[in-house]
Amino acid sequence: MIRRLMVQNLAVIRELEIAFEPGLNVLTGETGAGKSVLISALGLILGGRAPADLVRTGASQAVVEGEFAEGDKTWVVRRIIKQGGASRLFINDEPVKLATLQEQSEKWIDLHGQHDHQAILRVATHLDFLDAYTGLLPEREVIEHTFRSLVAALTELEQQSKAVEKSQQQQELDQFQLGELEAANLQAGEEGRLGEELQLLAQAGDLIDVLTALSRRLQTDDPSLPGELSSLARQLDKFASLDPQLARLKERLEAAKVELDDLAFEAQRYQGSVRLDAERLAQVEERLAELETIKRKYGGTIAEAMARRDALAAAASTSSDASARLVQQKETTARLRQSYSEQCLQLSRQRQVASTDLAREIEAVLAGLDMAGVRFELRLSQQPLGRGLCLLDGQTFKSDERGYDKAEFYMSANPGEDLRPLARIASGGEVSRTMLGIKTVLAEYDPVGCLVFDEIDSGISGATADKVGIAIEQLARSRQVICITHLPQIAARGGHHLLVSKQQADGRTESSVKPLSAGQRRQEIARLLSGVAITAASLEQAGELLAASAETAPAPGGG
Repeated sequence: MIRRLMVQNLAVIRELEIAFEPGLNVLTGETGAGKSVLISALGLILGGRAPADLVRTGASQAVVEGEFAEGDKTWVVRRIIKQGGASRLFINDEPVKLATLQEQSEKWIDLHGQHDHQAILRVATHLDFLDAYTGLLPEREVIEHTFRSLVAALTELEQQSKAVEKSQQQQELDQFQLGELEAANLQAGEEGRLGEELQLLAQAGDLIDVLTALSRRLQTDDPSLPGELSSLARQLDKFASLDPQLARLKERLEAAKVELDDLAFEAQRYQGSVRLDAERLAQVEERLAELETIKRKYGGTIAEAMARRDALAAAASTSSDASARLVQQKETTARLRQSYSEQCLQLSRQRQVASTDLAREIEAVLAGLDMAGVRFELRLSQQPLGRGLCLLDGQTFKSDERGYDKAEFYMSANPGEDLRPLARIASGGEVSRTMLGIKTVLAEYDPVGCLVFDEIDSGISGATADKVGIAIEQLARSRQVICITHLPQIAARGGHHLLVSKQQADGRTESSVKPLSAGQRRQEIARLLSGVAITAASLEQAGELLAASAETAPAPGGG
């Protein structure tokens, strides 16, 4: 509901503030008093267009502020309109975009008289009204859950499909690389051993020459080096008895001769192991070249190449797992799609039955508002879509979390006229009265907390005015209603009566709004009955209207 409306420098309004109450608020006043400006002000804080000529002459800007309540939450909406039409929007002092305000305000007020703010004229809401009226909201929750699960499954399926497709392309490269690495038969430490062997093979000729010279000097020369040491030891032995130190020198010569004999044996044995093997040299060089290629392609070292080989081997085993998971995901998605499609079909069948009941009930209410010739219809349709999620009998349809139905109200206001979309019916009082009838039927299911009716009494009087007044009064039992009227039958039923008037001040016209006391209400209703000249008869009739309304007045709603 709306608690308060403040307006500054908007058209004929210099400054005013209105407090609204729960239940039925009626606004009356002479033509040109400023009632339409108040409707414009409400439209502005609901996100409506700001015409450039709305700002009061001589003012730099206009300000409209409204305080709304929804449950235990309160929002203060302020809109500042500059000369020229530029505006700024704030909700609870935080700047917001126009679209944000429009989306939020749909929950607060449904303004009848300006189509921009009539939720019932927005086709997207018609299916929601039908489901609420029919009691299908629990089924809606089920289908919404299935829909979201299906969307999530399709997203996962797409990701897995792309991954498997990419994996198949990568797998061919991986298999080639794995084959190359496995064929290389890499072994830890092999490169170092081959490097040492290469050096030995490359210098085998020089090494044999050195070993041959060593062997010759130690064994075949005459005299050989060990032989010379043996001869010197024998000569020194002649003098060993003269001095113990000479005996030790002789022993060392003999030991050196033994060491040289052993050295000669080892050199000869090692020389026997050294071969001038050109074939083996070529093999080692070829293997080292292969290892160098492997290193260059797979990480720079043999250890990294071996790690790459092991990783590719592991990936080869998991690629089959990914394909298996893809198959499983396809099956899961297919089951969800089938379940979702069946739910769509079942929900649609229930809606088809309920749509007729809703249309007949609305027709009955409108007939009670003296629109007996009206015909009403809620049409359900489905839109085929090549890649739709709902699949029925081999055909796919556009759908969402509400199913695959599109609902739209159609109406013919007069006999002989074709049914047309509700959004295209005639404007003015006919629209407002139609909306009143629809709202009466759907009041229990409509989440909007405040209804504003402008022009609802256009073109009606007498008994019809009484019926409209009763309908509005009944509607105000469950929500706040604001009604701008010139009919006494409607005004008398208001729980809170506001008078809009205009005065001259300093050569300027100014509008004002004030709540009326019981006595003032009687005067105002008498004016609505008789015009400018209030008579005793009109005062008496006004009293009778107020008394009759008091007897049937409901407890105010919309608090």
